[in-house]
This record gives sequence, C-alpha cells and structure tokens, in this order.
Amino acid sequence: MNVATVIRRWRPARPKGVLTPMAVAVVVALAAFALLPGLVAPHDPMVLDIANRLKAPSLANPFGTDEAGRDIFSRVVHGTRYSLGVAFMIVFVSAAFGVVYGAVSGMARGWVDNLMMRIVDLFFGFPALVLALAVAASIGRGLDSVALSLAIIWWPGYARLVRGEVLRLRERPHVEAARALGVSTIMILRRHIIPFVTQEVNVRVTTDIGYALVAVTALSFLGLGANSPTPEWGLLIRDSRPYFGSAWWYLVFPGVMIMLTATAFSLIGDALAARRGA
Repeated sequence: MNVATVIRRWRPARPKGVLTPMAVAVVVALAAFALLPGLVAPHDPMVLDIANRLKAPSLANPFGTDEAGRDIFSRVVHGTRYSLGVAFMIVFVSAAFGVVYGAVSGMARGWVDNLMMRIVDLFFGFPALVLALAVAASIGRGLDSVALSLAIIWWPGYARLVRGEVLRLRERPHVEAARALGVSTIMILRRHIIPFVTQEVNVRVTTDIGYALVAVTALSFLGLGANSPTPEWGLLIRDSRPYFGSAWWYLVFPGVMIMLTATAFSLIGDALAARRGA
C-alpha cells in the first residue's frame, strides 16, 4: 500500500451540509426581489417620512428607517435590481467577450496569439480596482460607467481561461479528425471545442457574480456609482456613515445583504466546481 492510497483512505469525507441548498434559496429570494420588488417591499422606497426618521427595526419597518424616514427594507429590496443587475451585466458581457477573444487566440497560433495575449497581460499589469476607478472617473458618475469600467477589467480573466482550454482541446483526436475532414475553424470551435469549455466558464461566472457585486458596491461607496436617492446597496452604505453611532441598522442590513449574496454565489460556484471534478 503506497502513501497516496493511505492518504486517500484516511482523508475525511467532504461534508454534505445544507449550505448549497441555502445558497440556492438566497438566490431565489434575490431573483424575486429583483423581478417583483413591488410585491415584496411593503413601502415605496422613495417616499419621504421625516416624522419617522432613523427608527429602529420593528414589525412595520423590519430593517428600520433612514435619515429621511424611508423604509430600509424596501430600499434594499428595490436596490437588488440595481446592484445585482449591474453585477450580472458585468459578468455576462465580460464572459461573452472573453470567451470569443480567448477562443480566437487559442486557435490562431503564431504571432496573432502572441499579440492577443500580450494585450491581456497589459490589462493584468494594472491593479484592477485602480484601473476601474480611473475608467469610471474619466467616464463620469453613474451605474453605466461602473458597469463599463468593471467589464473592461473583467474580461481578460475569461480570455486567459478559455485560451488555455482551447490549447488543451485542439489536440484532441475528435478535433484533429474534424480538421482532417476539412471542417472550418469556426465550426470546429462551435461544435468541438466551445461545448467542452462551457462548464469551466459556468463555474467562473457563478463565482464572479459575487465578486462583481462587491466591486459595484465598492465603487458606489466611493462616489462613482449610483446617484442619490437611488436605492443601490453601496450607496445605502455610503449614506449611512454619519448615522452609524445612532442608527446601526442603517449600515448593517445593506452590508449583510451584500455579504449573503456574495457568499451564496460563491457556494454555488464551489458546488459546480466540485461536481465538475467528481
């Protein structure tokens, strides 16, 4: 019996807890918040009620109220469409462009592949958040500029991932056979390579949604994202800073929503990766 066999036998089994079903439940709830906020939120997120400003959490206001008397729970629910919607847009646009770019680079060979990868390396050479801040600041404040700036720094990761997979798959027998039969490069990519890359991309997309959400809220917190009174999660945290000592709920509940959302997508991504490796 060799050492590898002993380690494999005595390695503890992976726990089969309820974390993944809980993560799926969180994502389903977030989908309801984003698609049907009016049915979930008990109040209008924009209506001012100065008489009830900075009220602690209660049955009428589960997350309390803000400095203008607006219901924080309703603002968090409506904010899902902004924060999570922008995160989805960033990841899917980046994935779509990165997959095409990486596939073309992997199939091109020679100086074309070299040039395309040097462009990718150029993006990786800059600190990601600093580059996003610079792009967003140059374009102007708003969620559109945040989405564009983050998509610009996000796609190179997908390009490098897909290129590596294409380089591995292009030498497979079924690809060589298709090439010998005269199948065009585009058809080889569509039918014999991209379908085998999809699972890797899906895992990364699922995990990246949480990271993109944190990046979106961070840029909004820094003043480059949504404009007040938009109920975007990062902006809610930014607006809550002066009141943290007297109204802790104003900061805590939007922060908890960001944490739960990022964790849920990360757990689902890990589950997909584990299934892929099983």
